[in-house]
Amino acid sequence: MGEEAAGAVPEVLTLLAASRFSELRAACEDLELSPPFSTEAADAPAPAPSPEQAEHSALLCAVHLLAYLLDGDLDLARFLWKRTPAAVQSQAQAATAHRVLVAYWSRQYQELFAHLAAGPWDPRLQGLAAEVTSRVRVELLARIAKAYKVVSVAAVSAMLGLDLVAAKAACEERGWVVDADGNATPVALTSSEDLMQMGEEQLQQLAEYMAHLEQPASRI
Repeated sequence: MGEEAAGAVPEVLTLLAASRFSELRAACEDLELSPPFSTEAADAPAPAPSPEQAEHSALLCAVHLLAYLLDGDLDLARFLWKRTPAAVQSQAQAATAHRVLVAYWSRQYQELFAHLAAGPWDPRLQGLAAEVTSRVRVELLARIAKAYKVVSVAAVSAMLGLDLVAAKAACEERGWVVDADGNATPVALTSSEDLMQMGEEQLQQLAEYMAHLEQPASRI
């Protein structure tokens, strides 16, 4: 490993251990461009990694993917996966992070939170996975507030992967009034909030998804 990369790998893992998640994205991008990870200037195909190297690279790939998901940059996460070697993609940590990405990209939020909760994650990744869970829930609550004047707590519960008590608490923490019938009145955050903006198409897709959640449980 080159001198630059040798310093970069510990930096990523140090930031991860210190829960300095906002700094991971830049560190991972720097690492990817550092020898021997970069393939841009390679004269010949890189040799197949050993099982140990593939496992270590998969851990770094999972960190990088989750760092992108933390910022809601699904396109960059997809491009990262496409340029990841197959030997790394097949490793458990990279594959788990990819399942999270697929669920997020396809707006299968129940699956998304199930994958984030279940992993299985390397212990070093558990805090980052929990932070992604928290960030995505905040974003989805903001989307609901934009799309709905009234929404059932049951639908919020299903969408966020929370039980009814926790979903009700999440609504009330944001100042949403919850009536005796279990319906919440969302209050949209101001535009100055640092959240992903939604277009009309995304709002419509969210509305359709929420309508699906509110169908009877027997529906296939």
